[in-house]
Parts: sequence; structure tokens; C-alpha cells
Amino acid sequence: MEETKLSLSPEEWSIVADPEIILTKNAVLHKIKASLELLSRWQLDFVKENTGWLPAAWFAHNGKISKGENYNGLPYLILDYPRHFRPDHIFAVRSLFWWGKQVSITLHLSGAWKEQFAEKLAGRFEQLKTEAPYLSCNGDEWEHDIHGGSYVPLHGLESRNWTDLLSTSRFIKLADAVPMNQLENAPEFWRQKFRNVMELLR
Repeated sequence: MEETKLSLSPEEWSIVADPEIILTKNAVLHKIKASLELLSRWQLDFVKENTGWLPAAWFAHNGKISKGENYNGLPYLILDYPRHFRPDHIFAVRSLFWWGKQVSITLHLSGAWKEQFAEKLAGRFEQLKTEAPYLSCNGDEWEHDIHGGSYVPLHGLESRNWTDLLSTSRFIKLADAVPMNQLENAPEFWRQKFRNVMELLR
């Protein structure tokens, strides 16, 4: 028998009949995108002011903002800077807004980039526990959910285990995040963490 009516729950009917819900969502995403654009310009200025110790090759490409509607069913906005994406050789700092879930920043290293910074990161283990307390080094390299199965808290590791992971893992991702109820602090969070990540790699 062919379906002749669309079956929606009362909650679904109330949402589909209210255009303000989508208009409000779009307005929020517009504001987040504007914030990431400002962050991108600030990052470029930060790099110019610190050219004495930041290798120019890191920053050959300007920041790139990506957006989508369906990361695990939810909208997102991402700023990648620096960004070097080659197969098996990645160096990126990713600032993320993920609707309803998290505001985060992630240092993503693999291949030659991971090897280049392994020694520095090994020696800054205690500092990393504060600056980037979530670690992903196996499973889905492109999972961003710090509460997902690919991430573990750094404070649960011993220093020798951290050194071993730097040597043996195909990739290393170090992240920090703030909950959505602290969204108003996202611009300062992203700036401070970006500054700290650059210092960690110095």
C-alpha cells in the first residue's frame, strides 16, 4: 500500500512549521564564521610578528575555512591554519565549532611532520597535559569528537608511554576543547591555544 500522508511527530510538526528555527541557526553560523575569519587574520598577524622563530614553510598557505551540515548529523565550521595536507604527511592546526558538541583546537601531525616534532613533544609532556590534554593516535584519524573512541586523556599516560607513542603511531593529534556553554569565550580560547601550540613547537 502506498503511503499517502507524511507521518511526523508533534515535535517535528512544530519545528517544520517554524522558519525562525532555521533562520536563527543560519544567523548563529554566520557569526561563528565571522569569528573564524577574524581568527584567521589574527593568526596571520601573529605569524608575521614571529617570523624569527617560525619556519616560513609552515605558513605557505593561508587559513582555510570549511563548513558542512552533517558531521555526525550536525553542522560544523573549521579553520585550518597552518595547513599542509599530503598523503601520510600532515601538519595542521584545526579550530573547530561543532554544533551542540564542542569548540576545540587540534594539532594534527603525521609522517615527516610528526618525526620532525617528536623530540620536542616528548620533552614537553607535562606542559601538553595542560595545553592539549586530549590525545588521538589510532583509530579514525579524522574523528574530531574528543569524547569519541579515538581520544584518550593525556593525564592517564606515563611519560615513557608518550615517548613510545610518538615513535610508533602513524599520526598524533593533540586537542583541547571548551563546552558549548562557554561559546562566548571561543575567540579568546582559539587565540590563546594557537599561541601556545606555536610555542610548544618552537
